[in-house]
Amino acid sequence: MNILHLTPYMECGGTERCIINLICRSLENGHRVFLVSPEGGGLKNIPEKVNVYKLRNWSVVKPFTSVYELKKLLLTVHKKVDIIQVHASAEMAYLAKKYLPELPVIFTCHGYDNYLPSYFNYWLASRFLKNVNCVVALNPLDKEYFIQAGVEKEKVVFIPNGVEERFFNQKTKGENNKKVVGIVGRLVRQKNIEWAIKAQARCRFSSRLLIAGDGPLRSKLERRAKKLGVDREVIFLGHKDEVEKVYPLFSYLLVCSRNEAFALIILEALASGVPVFVPSWLPGLVRLWQSAPGVFVFKNGKDLKEQIEKGKGAGEKDKLQSFAKSFLWDNIFKKYQELYFKLLTRESS
Repeated sequence: MNILHLTPYMECGGTERCIINLICRSLENGHRVFLVSPEGGGLKNIPEKVNVYKLRNWSVVKPFTSVYELKKLLLTVHKKVDIIQVHASAEMAYLAKKYLPELPVIFTCHGYDNYLPSYFNYWLASRFLKNVNCVVALNPLDKEYFIQAGVEKEKVVFIPNGVEERFFNQKTKGENNKKVVGIVGRLVRQKNIEWAIKAQARCRFSSRLLIAGDGPLRSKLERRAKKLGVDREVIFLGHKDEVEKVYPLFSYLLVCSRNEAFALIILEALASGVPVFVPSWLPGLVRLWQSAPGVFVFKNGKDLKEQIEKGKGAGEKDKLQSFAKSFLWDNIFKKYQELYFKLLTRESS
């Protein structure tokens, strides 16, 4: 099977790790892989066997140039591929199906920032997804949103993200201090890290707040921490290539994003034996993870502090890791591979 992955960005976040793992498992299972992607830090992790086509000028502020560039690349590779998987961009999925209508097209939703009301994001995306063959939702609530927005029910499937084996093999270092709280993610508006810094200043929910990641807001966030008088306890670790070595530093992982479809970091933390706090304002995540051991919901900074002081999830490392084992990428890829073959069989019949 020849699989083409399409993505509007390729930096070092959860979406990119999902793409890279799908690519690696595809190669291990004897498939050929093609990638159309803009420049980005994540490209350095793409295996050499992958045929990479760099997409220039992909930008919403230059729509005509972007469409022309993507069309040119699609027409270049279309005779080489059997199926297309588009990540994060419904517009790309629409264009892929428009220019290569004979090929099955899968769209994987990796979540939306909430500049717009949640329902509007899914309604708008569904306008572009009418003709695609399948929509993959990373959580059950996203699946419901797409169906409510008009995507045919039989086209929408729920397949969660996976986790890599390397996250299970690290020794936890945060157990001596139950109040070391960590955040992992890009320093961008969507991750809402300023909320965590303000909550730390108000409530002192952690002895140290470790922030692993980099991005355009780093300087602003560092200034905010200093202004609020928490710069000694809020520590910016920067980007880490070996992120699996970061989780053992935490007693807890904190998720405080404005929006997330799956939050791969939750699964990585559980695989590392680290309990996780997710906010009540992310109903999709709450619903997805509410039955998982070691995942706790908080309402605000005060509630977060109270739960940490109670030692929620302490001493349950084996239980957390046992749960996370079912999400190993080898298991998740089997679901994708079944989907690929199903769509190819349907198209050929």
